[in-house]
Order: sequence, then C-alpha cells, then structure tokens
Amino acid sequence: MEVIFSNEDLAMEILSRLSAKNLLRCKCVSKRWTSLISDPSFVRIHHQRSRCISGLLVQEFKEYGGNFRGDDYFLYASVNGELGIFKLMDESFPQPTSVIMASCDGLICYRSRRTRDVEVLDIVVWNPMTQERLTLRTTDCHVGSIFGLAFYPFGSSAKMIPSFKVVSIQRPKHDQNSYSFVIYSSETGKWKTSLEVCYCKDELHKNKHIYVNGRFYWLTKNQNIITFEVDEELSGVITVPGPKWLDRYVVRLACLGDSDGYLHYVCVDMPELRVWMLTDPCKPIWVLKHHVNIDQFGEESRDHYIHRVRHSPETIGDSFVVDAQNFHDEVVYLSIRGRLCSYDFKTGRLRFFFNGLYLRHMNKVQATVLPYTPTLATIGIPWLKQNSGSASISFASTSFNYLGRPRKKLKTRKT
Repeated sequence: MEVIFSNEDLAMEILSRLSAKNLLRCKCVSKRWTSLISDPSFVRIHHQRSRCISGLLVQEFKEYGGNFRGDDYFLYASVNGELGIFKLMDESFPQPTSVIMASCDGLICYRSRRTRDVEVLDIVVWNPMTQERLTLRTTDCHVGSIFGLAFYPFGSSAKMIPSFKVVSIQRPKHDQNSYSFVIYSSETGKWKTSLEVCYCKDELHKNKHIYVNGRFYWLTKNQNIITFEVDEELSGVITVPGPKWLDRYVVRLACLGDSDGYLHYVCVDMPELRVWMLTDPCKPIWVLKHHVNIDQFGEESRDHYIHRVRHSPETIGDSFVVDAQNFHDEVVYLSIRGRLCSYDFKTGRLRFFFNGLYLRHMNKVQATVLPYTPTLATIGIPWLKQNSGSASISFASTSFNYLGRPRKKLKTRKT
C-alpha cells in the first residue's frame, strides 16, 4: 500500500474517488495522508468528483413564541446508503433549538429559534464534515428570519480562497409592500444593507427558496418568485408558469429546485406533476421539461383526490395526497400521503424513505427537505485575524474510529 501511495499523483487519483466520510478516516493513517487530503488542489478535485447528493436534510418544526413542541424533529435521510453521515448529523446538529435555512455545496446555514426572551437571532454556517461552525451576529442592521446561503468552495475572486455569502430578505420596518436585502460576506466578515428594494406585496414561504448560478430565488404564496442577483445586488419578480391557484394552501403542491445550473419549478397540476426550467432569468423564459401522470404514485384515484380538494376548503392544508418538497439533478422529492419519496425522471424509479415516518400536512410551515452533498472544503475566513466583532468560530478536533463514530472536542474562538 505504501509503495502505491508513494506516487502522489496516483494516490490523489485513488483517494479523490472516496467519499468525504471515508477520507476523514484516511486522515488517521499517517501525517502524509493528512497533508495530501488537506491540500487545496486535492479538495478541489474531490469536490468536483463528488457532485451527487448523499442524503436529505429533513426538519419539521413550529415556532410559537419560543414554545418548543416535543413532536418537532430533524433527520438525515441517506440517499447513497452511507450511515456514518447520519450519525454525524444526529450528534452534531443542535436540535431542537435551531431551524435549518439552506444547504449549498456542502455548507449548511441554520438559525436559532425565535423566543420570547431572544430578539436577535444567531445565524450559523456549518460544515458537518470539517465541523467548522461560524456564528454570525447582526450588528447595526435589520434582518428577518429567512436566510439564503451561497458557497464558493474555491473563491469568488482572484484570491481563490473559499468564501460564502448569507442573504437575509425581509420587509422594511415601515413598509409592508416591499422587501429589502441584508448581505453577509465571509470575505469581509461584515453585514451590509443593500440599497436594492424589491416591490412585491406577496408573502414569502419560509423554506421555499434556493440559490442557483449567482441568484437567490424565493417562492411567494401568490405564485411569484422574487429574485436577487447577489454580486450586482439587483432584484426582480418572476411569475411562475402554469395555472393560477386561488387558495394559498395549494402552493404546497409547488417547490423550487436546480439541475445543471438552471432554476426549476415543480408543480402538481392534477392529474400531472410538471417540471418547468427557467432558461433565462432576465427575460424570463420557462420551458416545460418533464410531466408525469401522478396516478401511478399511489392507490388514491384522481376523482377521489379532486373531490377532497374541492369539498374540504376548511381543511385543505391536510387534504393533499402529494406535496412537492424539492428538486435536484432530475430527481423530484415528494411526500405522498405523508411518506417522503423520490422520483427519478431519468430512470422512472419511485423510491420511498423512512418506513413508519410521516410528514405532517397540518403544519403552518411545510417540512424543510434539502439535498446535501458533503465537502471537505473549509468555510474560508480570511478576515479572522481582524477583530471584527460580528462573528465567532467554533471547530471540532474530529477523529473517526473504524465504526465511523465521531469523537469530538469542541473549541471556541471569538473574534
């Protein structure tokens, strides 16, 4: 083995095909392997080869002025069968005091729950693989409770240093007909309020947003999409394709997703599930990409489904058989009669997750379901040597035994 890995190019070629979890174990072999796996050029190659998602981040919660309910939960659903990440997530995510906001290229953004005693939210950017956590605290700016995350594993500038941005979208304090944007940049370590204002009266969904190819997209309850181009700080409003629904609860049949760097809009329009692709966000132009008859997903007939929708408006939030949860790389994630499942448009395969676990329909906030792809890329904090006072970083000295169970010693450093 040592003879084979004496050739650094060959070692890099072989190791870069392993999963991120296995590479963390390989770091325990020798200092040489640790140095190789931590090298930025190796991290770049591994990141580019590990584009398939490993699992789903699933969370259901309710916020009632700080009253935590015992039936709230957070789960990691493995897609590739690797249970080690499930254990890592289960032990590392601070449930039930946190709410997941976004996942982007291996980083996760979550915030603290709103309580009666805490008015200022803590926003945390976390890499579960490296156990880096950066806690962001807003100073001298007004932020809401909905945050988007954009991660640049190999930098967004000529310095090629990993960086990220967190964007908060909220109503201005004295204007309920528009939205403002507040941006945090890891390159500066500071929050700034954008001068851009988006005029839109629609209410936003708390967990139906996504970052795709330089733009943030938020789905509204009136079937529009608010866009924000993060570098130029330009916003806009896009109308979604397909029929208009009169009842605001029906929008739980829709979700946003991405594939090949394009925004996708998924909607259940009985008796079909349709996937639209936004080919040009500036014009905009929607193209119908997929459609499939939804009757094949379950035993409930189309007539029975329509009857329940039309004749139960008072309980319409609990009536739907199918909820659209997410879409990623030609796979749509749905809940059918409460059971989370995936449908692959390439293979036509329907797969169910979590036997015995059901997503609730009566929640005011629909369950959060986000694709997750592990990465060894660091968060990137070039301003750490400066005393910015707006964030603190914590990290774990993490090692793995051969059963894959993490052993951590948490350390914290404030800046």
